[in-house]
Amino acid sequence: MIGGVLVLIEGLIIAISGPLISLAVVGDLGLGVLLYGILVIILGLIMMWLAYGLRSRPASHVAYGAGIIIVSVIALVLAGGGFVIGSIMGIIGGAWAIIRG
Repeated sequence: MIGGVLVLIEGLIIAISGPLISLAVVGDLGLGVLLYGILVIILGLIMMWLAYGLRSRPASHVAYGAGIIIVSVIALVLAGGGFVIGSIMGIIGGAWAIIRG
């Protein structure tokens, strides 16, 4: 869950500061950076949703753990994964969820 929160925070920082920096430096709104930030926010929300599902339905721990690992790797590749530590925590937590069964 904490890894998802870190990815979400990183997405918020990108979505808020990216267009402001683009406006100051280039003079346009930076909609590409805004959409990129929204994508990272969505990845963080998906990670948090999967972590909540894992907590509420432990019988499906393999599916939720695999989903958390997949989203964590995608976040790591696309966005640096919540300051890198967020994705590392997601990968470790997803693997732990898979093997604890």
